Amino acid sequence: MAEEQPAILDWLNLPPIAQQTSLWAGLHDAQIVTIQSNPLDRTLTLHLESDHLLEFHNLPLDMQFLLRLDGVQSVRVFHFAGWPGEFSVPVGVSPEEQSRLIADYQSKSREESLDWTDLENALTSECNQVLDIADAHLAIAPDNSVALRINGLLNYTESRELFLRAERIALTRGDGQDLGIDGLQKMGQAYWDAFEQRKNGGPGGASPAT
Repeated sequence: MAEEQPAILDWLNLPPIAQQTSLWAGLHDAQIVTIQSNPLDRTLTLHLESDHLLEFHNLPLDMQFLLRLDGVQSVRVFHFAGWPGEFSVPVGVSPEEQSRLIADYQSKSREESLDWTDLENALTSECNQVLDIADAHLAIAPDNSVALRINGLLNYTESRELFLRAERIALTRGDGQDLGIDGLQKMGQAYWDAFEQRKNGGPGGASPAT
């Protein structure tokens, strides 16, 4: 009997040999404009827009990237509620002390769960209600199940942290062309490499969104 491959239970309990990958290059400064989920089919699709990547790679600016999860097992969203106590930085403190005080204040915040359906309903490109992605990570288990972690700002002001778990993941362009996570990563890396070259005085692409 073949040895059972460990699966992903949640992000905090990843299998020891799960492969973790930062998706910063491809998803930083992108936006989730809508989320479509079908509990009956166990699917979920994130509709992504990334103006800087489209412009840099000479693609239609109205094109979206579709990140699809099949065999969805878990969808969760959290935010950090700030500590309600009084806080201020005294005048005249050193930058180091200021950083320490702020870090101490932030450490007192707590993670709170939110309703996933409310998040889906809140995102609408028509009203420019989007989730700006700051960072994202992907974990893949030996059985090819995946866990996706996304950090960003809802409507440019409210922090959100998304955790998704599914049996499979795929990424396509809005015109139907298969791109894959690796393809998006390569597009993003080319953009950020060109940006660094431009910042250092060499030839390069357009400035990033933020």
